[in-house]
Amino acid sequence: MTPEQHLGKARRILEGLAKLDPTDDTLALIDGTMIAGYHLGNAELHRHRVSEVAVHFNTPSKLEMPMAALPPALAPAYDAFAALENLRTTYVRSPHTPDTEVGREARRLMRAMARSCGIEDA
Repeated sequence: MTPEQHLGKARRILEGLAKLDPTDDTLALIDGTMIAGYHLGNAELHRHRVSEVAVHFNTPSKLEMPMAALPPALAPAYDAFAALENLRTTYVRSPHTPDTEVGREARRLMRAMARSCGIEDA
């Protein structure tokens, strides 16, 4: 996928996430931010020529290089993406129960990631 295709999918996912309630839909919100993050993160990797358009990484932990080795311009997006991955590990992939604050944090991190990728209306 090209960066533009990734961004288009991310925008559609973000539109859906905006309809979720951070209290009632926290787990879906966290998982959804990871899917949007996948598209935003890969768009940035492609735009900065870190990866070819045919190569994709699901999460920051699956990158073939340390995050510190990414171009500095990617740091804000990937810092937010890594924090989202931590929320997913803590709350979706374990028995911990998230609260409303966790849902709000997922939304805040996604907005930060989207803004750093050039999507201002997330």
